[in-house]
Amino acid sequence: MLTDIEEKIAERLNAKLSEPKVVGIDEPHGALRVPAIDVIVGGGGFKRVSQHYEINPNVFVVVTFQNLRSVQDRRKGVYPILEAIVALLVGNKLGLKIDPLIPKRLDNITEEKEAKEGKIVFQLEFETGFVIPKLSDEEAVDLLEVGLNYYLTPGDETADAADEVTLGET
Repeated sequence: MLTDIEEKIAERLNAKLSEPKVVGIDEPHGALRVPAIDVIVGGGGFKRVSQHYEINPNVFVVVTFQNLRSVQDRRKGVYPILEAIVALLVGNKLGLKIDPLIPKRLDNITEEKEAKEGKIVFQLEFETGFVIPKLSDEEAVDLLEVGLNYYLTPGDETADAADEVTLGET
């Protein structure tokens, strides 16, 4: 479900925002073409709900904006993007069985190197939650298997090769 949350947020922002052109998932914000938005699930707590547990993950949306003229121009450029993201995500369940997204924090996380490059970086933090389903031992072990498809021909939707990797094997 954590991957689904990242992907649905990126999908929604890609569909609704004209700038930036691409919303990435777990990309180093310095490596993205600006303006850039990156979505990351990281951290969170657990609480017991009846016979199950709920996870309350923190979702971070990192926005990098660049304007070489001044810090004031950078702020004027990034603020509308931040406001649009909050408007698009607040209270949204993204079509998933999760609690509505709740905004928690807004932080300026610009590093010195980025500031010298004329960039400004803000991080929006949201929270959501979902009940972790009860799984049998076999179902839990299945979560440790990853299927990989390799597409070697550009534009071809047919996998040229495939692997199955079981995590934890040496």
